[in-house]
Amino acid sequence: MIEMVSAVVLASGSVESTEKQEGLSPAPGQPALQRVLEQALASKVREVVCVVSDLALARRRITIENKRLIWLLKNSADGVPNGSMIAGLWAIDSKSDGVLFLAGDQPFIHSELIDALIERFENSRALIVAPSFQGQPRDPLLFRRELFPDLLKVTGDRSGRALLEKNRDRAELVPWGEEIPCVDVNARADYERLKEPA
Repeated sequence: MIEMVSAVVLASGSVESTEKQEGLSPAPGQPALQRVLEQALASKVREVVCVVSDLALARRRITIENKRLIWLLKNSADGVPNGSMIAGLWAIDSKSDGVLFLAGDQPFIHSELIDALIERFENSRALIVAPSFQGQPRDPLLFRRELFPDLLKVTGDRSGRALLEKNRDRAELVPWGEEIPCVDVNARADYERLKEPA
């Protein structure tokens, strides 16, 4: 069954911290967020809601024009835990069957991985679908509508992961042969690992 999946790109701060990102991007000189948005729009998601804290800067830096891309301004300093995630969730189409949360700092994400997650989502009744590398779940996470109320209530940096752990018996993992699409270049450990020579 074809289901409607919306993507929410959490990009508060992603546009501002471009210097190190551009050095690691698959397209040198291109902001990580540009690459994330391009790959999301090349996938089967129906819409992409991009949550930023500086809309004017984002529109100067990101050169994408697509009717499926929706910009959402959210002040990251308002003190609301997981405020960007919650704002993005409220902004997606009310008919969406699921939401995929992408980080604006994952320039190696690609449409093939996103589509693989959506395909598993469509062919199962899993509440959560995630990629796995060497048996360990990684980001991004795709949540079914049944969990939207729980997403609105969770707190903490690992909110999505906490829901995955809580609902592990109703989650599906999609094994992936490489780790790099899941790497967040704004996370220090991931960034240092990427800088290491192959």
